[in-house]
Amino acid sequence: MPTKKIKRSSSYSSASSPPSTPKKPKTKATPHKSPRAPTSAGGWTNDKKSMVMKRLFETGYKNMDWTKLAQETGMTGEQCKNQLTPGRNNLRKVILEMFV
Repeated sequence: MPTKKIKRSSSYSSASSPPSTPKKPKTKATPHKSPRAPTSAGGWTNDKKSMVMKRLFETGYKNMDWTKLAQETGMTGEQCKNQLTPGRNNLRKVILEMFV
């Protein structure tokens, strides 16, 4: 017995192009924001923020439980102290450079 082919219709004809998503108009790219802290927020200038951070480092350095911090980080006490010592390439320098 011969089989009958059934022709299926598509939602669009093969002669016309398939429907497309409308393209969004191009907009100018916004400049990337700097990772640095804003120059002033509520009267806090970068100089004032830097002074607070310096004081925090000094106070933390004097009062830190270096043995406990060394145990928590898996570093030596001296390595931890070096991260807050002025005049070195360390965590202190990185943070203070955020306000330059």
